[in-house]
Amino acid sequence: MNTNNLKIAWRAAWKSKLFTLLNILGLAIGFAGFILAYAYIHRENSYDKWNPNYVNIYLIGLINKDNLSDLTPAALAPALKAAVPEIESAGRVARAPFEIPFISENDMFYIKNWLGADRTIADIFAIQLEGLSITNSPEKSIGLLSAEVGKKLFPNEKQAAFKAPKIVSLMNEQSGFTENIHGISKPRLLSNFEYDYIAFKEDIAQGKGDGDNNVYQTYILVRPGTRIEELTAKINTIYHNTIAKQREIKGSIRAEANIYLDPLKNLHLRPRIGSNTGYKIVWALGVLSSVILLLACMNFANLMLVQAQRRFKEIGMKKVFGVTRKRLALQFLLEVFAQCLIAAVIACLLISISWNTMITFFRYDFSSFDFNMSVIGQLGTAVLLATLLSGIYPAYILSGYHPINIIKGQFHNGQRAFSLRSALLMFQFIIAFIFISAMLVINKQMNYMEKSDKGFSADQVVHIKNLTLFNKPAQFASIRNQMKAIPGIEEVTVVTNYPGGPAPSNEAFTYSDKTYSLDHVGVDFDYFETLGMNLLSGRTFSSSLLSDTTQSIVVNESAARRLGIKQPNGEKISVCDQTYTIIGIVKDSKMQGFEQLIKPTAYTLQTKCGYPNHPFKCDILVKVNGHSIRSTMETLEKQWPSINKLDGKYLIYDFLDEQYAALYAKQEQLHQAFTAFSTLVMIVALLGLFSMSAFTISLREKEVSIRRVLGANTRQLFLLLNKPFLQLIGMAILVATPLAWWCTSKWLDGFAYRIHLSWHIFAVGAVLTLLLASITISYQAIKVSIVNPADTLKDE
Repeated sequence: MNTNNLKIAWRAAWKSKLFTLLNILGLAIGFAGFILAYAYIHRENSYDKWNPNYVNIYLIGLINKDNLSDLTPAALAPALKAAVPEIESAGRVARAPFEIPFISENDMFYIKNWLGADRTIADIFAIQLEGLSITNSPEKSIGLLSAEVGKKLFPNEKQAAFKAPKIVSLMNEQSGFTENIHGISKPRLLSNFEYDYIAFKEDIAQGKGDGDNNVYQTYILVRPGTRIEELTAKINTIYHNTIAKQREIKGSIRAEANIYLDPLKNLHLRPRIGSNTGYKIVWALGVLSSVILLLACMNFANLMLVQAQRRFKEIGMKKVFGVTRKRLALQFLLEVFAQCLIAAVIACLLISISWNTMITFFRYDFSSFDFNMSVIGQLGTAVLLATLLSGIYPAYILSGYHPINIIKGQFHNGQRAFSLRSALLMFQFIIAFIFISAMLVINKQMNYMEKSDKGFSADQVVHIKNLTLFNKPAQFASIRNQMKAIPGIEEVTVVTNYPGGPAPSNEAFTYSDKTYSLDHVGVDFDYFETLGMNLLSGRTFSSSLLSDTTQSIVVNESAARRLGIKQPNGEKISVCDQTYTIIGIVKDSKMQGFEQLIKPTAYTLQTKCGYPNHPFKCDILVKVNGHSIRSTMETLEKQWPSINKLDGKYLIYDFLDEQYAALYAKQEQLHQAFTAFSTLVMIVALLGLFSMSAFTISLREKEVSIRRVLGANTRQLFLLLNKPFLQLIGMAILVATPLAWWCTSKWLDGFAYRIHLSWHIFAVGAVLTLLLASITISYQAIKVSIVNPADTLKDE
């Protein structure tokens, strides 16, 4: 582009500075949204990709009908390593069932993720300790702290192996329990295999091969090129022919299970066990950011077309003086490119301003994502794509005008150009309406999850992360009485599972000579009262009846329906060689959130079912008076060392409603992200509508003035100018409604408990879209309709 063309381009842009500003702003928003979404998507897709074994690592799990588990027997890993040549390495990981304080001479850290693993796991997941070989060390056990924990407990030590193992106390300084620490690992890149502390042993199962040791996650590293379907079938055969026939597992539900393999690349976003909401967020942000960029490009293309009438004389004169169509097209493309570059610079400023907001929004550390050459490349690609998408067709149209017709004043915009502009605007509002409707549906579903009946109440319930085991009610009686003596504490109980926590164990119950799969929760007296769960029939556990401790059981509605019980009448049911009498039926409760169906559940005070199939009963739930929570917890914290001597001075607690809310934290992120990006989509669409309406209405100024001279009033002119745009947007809404219905219905299918899609949700979306569009257009329509006709017609 020579200097003369540059001046002409600048004058044309300055002459339509409002349109140029809106166009560049729309592109800048599109670029900024694209890069911010790319930052998040890049982070979420980078888990474990740095691991050289990334594509060949699989987690082995068990599936039986609708029940999945990622825990497998201890004997499986060694059996596979010995019998399957396609497997290069196999290792097991055990997770501690509780959280525990690690106390050094310097500080205390509450370990939430304590792992035990075979040494082969270090090679599979590329875990290294500088100065010590984990796989070849003569040490029987190697204890390794994460970089974060190591900095807290041993701030003066390097992130490497210690010269001599260091000792930390567990629970409290007087407990007598210790652990040897051999070093601190260096900070790891994003990985699904995370730990606060990990202990490596040659054989984490200590040589046990029994099927009852069902507490291990088993990972395998397969040879490149292995056919996974054939490998799965081979592992399944070994499992059924050897592991499932062992005494401890034979005849149980696990004996009938089949093997599945879950690749490491799916474990973060699309695991077989767990939520795939993270994947939905990535997908949604990718679509939303692309749509915003596409709409911004459409706005630019639209404006280039509608501005053609202001540049036709320039085009005609250049053609008369011999400028070829190719050079004209190149000139317009360069003008588009220049505006895209300006938009990219503004986008960088927007990104820098919103970066900290994004970190707070997602609660993520984006340090792994630097504004480096990769991002510059992405932004450059976006600029080129925007230039091509926005510039090629307008350049082709503008450079194709015939100079003779232009000079004679016979220039016509043409029905084809008008139809294209209308189609582009209509497409923008189809997209905008779909996302507005989706935003409303997501908001309604989130409100439903927050306010609907969950079958229990988590309000003012405190969850204490206790370490003492209270598997028998008698062991907890003294603790409960001391805690209830504190003013403000209304109810106290202890459980194996709590709302928002780990899912209950699934056990094989026998009723009327038939086997039923029920979730099994260990509770204590006052459990149902603490959580406000409604009793439908019969009674709950009573501390005045000693027989309830070992002989009584309460079931939920779903279990009662499965067993065919309407009213408890002394029915007998057994589990783990212990027989109970069904004494009550309680209302179903959504303990695991709204994405999973409520499972048939049985509640007992004491059971012969042991760990790991049945968790330890150690999580304490406390119902506190809402008017004195702070003072009550302060008093409890002071008295805790004397109430629970094993936990000592460390009273670690959180609030149950916060724990439960964490179940749909990802859905809340999706809701907020969709709201933010849908707002951007609407802003970009309205910017395009504002620009197009302003230009189109400006072309009708003389028509409006003549109509005013002939007697038309402001209201009539207002309707005349608004009608074409509102008709177009109305058509867009009609086209978009079934698409919006289908998209939102698919999203809601991921919930077991969901709202009903009704027409009024989309009606609200339609009204909102039309209202915003009307406001956008009305400013220009009113401005033109109140102009003095003499000012417009004086040059005629």
